[in-house]
Amino acid sequence: MVKNVKSATKKRATRTAPKKKASKGFVVINNRSYGKNLQGLKVYFEGRKPSSLKKDGSISFGKNILELLTKHFDRFRWILTEDTNSIHKRYGIAEVRTSVRTISKMYNESFLRGKDLKLDIIERSFSQLYPDAFNFGRAINYKAGMLSDILKEDILNSLSADDKDALNRFIPGYVAKESVSVASVLNATTQIVTLKELATELRTEITKSHSENWWQQYIHKNILIIQQGYIQAIDKMNIAIGSTKFPDFSLITHDSFLDILEIKKPDTGLIKEDSSRNNFYWETEISKAIIQVENYIENVSKHADTIRGHIKDNYGIELKVLRPRGIILAGRAGNFSTQKQKDDFRLLTLASRNLIFITYDELITRLDNYIEVLEKHSVKPRRSKETKKRTVAKKAGAKKILPRNKVEK
Repeated sequence: MVKNVKSATKKRATRTAPKKKASKGFVVINNRSYGKNLQGLKVYFEGRKPSSLKKDGSISFGKNILELLTKHFDRFRWILTEDTNSIHKRYGIAEVRTSVRTISKMYNESFLRGKDLKLDIIERSFSQLYPDAFNFGRAINYKAGMLSDILKEDILNSLSADDKDALNRFIPGYVAKESVSVASVLNATTQIVTLKELATELRTEITKSHSENWWQQYIHKNILIIQQGYIQAIDKMNIAIGSTKFPDFSLITHDSFLDILEIKKPDTGLIKEDSSRNNFYWETEISKAIIQVENYIENVSKHADTIRGHIKDNYGIELKVLRPRGIILAGRAGNFSTQKQKDDFRLLTLASRNLIFITYDELITRLDNYIEVLEKHSVKPRRSKETKKRTVAKKAGAKKILPRNKVEK
């Protein structure tokens, strides 16, 4: 009898041991898309590890939730559960339990949303789940003049890193969008003056030794004016899908399609001679750009629904992503000294079916052509009454001197 009890105890021990071994209790975040501030944090779980929690610590809405908790608590543990949602303080540490069902519900809501953003969904959900700890019900209703009261020179030294990042993200898009809206209101004559100034500036700048980053910022700011047919410029898509990389800069066409724009410098070499075969091939930097853009196209095509949602949330545009076009802006065709170079460059560009190559020379030519079209269709400004009076006076003065023969008759 004693032996049977001992053997039963051993069996129970062997049955319970694997449970402790299988449940490690947490996963360390090492997903790059989560950013430096979240690297090394632990995502805890109770019971079995949720299948939605990846080995690199990523999970749907995980980055947004952890950023929110980091701002809200000095010390916390985020714990995934099967169906429990609660917050308890233990030894000064806030233990925030969020059920996998809740995250799944928020994820589903993100696809069924209207104008809600991910952060809005999280804040609204947390306000309901943890009313004592989170209260996002008091939204600030913006009124005209609030920004002008805040944005004074004396706040420059008080701006945090987050403030500066927010301004850096906001200003380029604002300037580009505002430039287009203003241009649409102005008459053609005024547009011509602005575009001619931009064309002159562009011709001057391409002769200077600017960095690639400088050119990216310059094109971002002016592309909607330089190149017609686009309605929105999109900076880097902040979308976390594992280690998937998305383009730094994209453009939405007037018919709601997506173009991916890769920007290189005007002095970037385009083609290189293969003397053994008497032809030209892509320079190394252009070859790398081609591969990068093709990877972007593939990633956007694979995650079309996510991209559509991101653009709808942030820009209010229903996008037909499908398979976007890739555009590489680089170099100057004016540097080609022989017809062979020009012919081979044309053949190389035609061979890349998914990509369009634009040189800075061509960019200026397109701008010049647009200015010419505007000049043809622009209405000459009406002369003021004072101008008319001066013209009449000049003609009258001329008559007093010239028509002597008529007087003699």
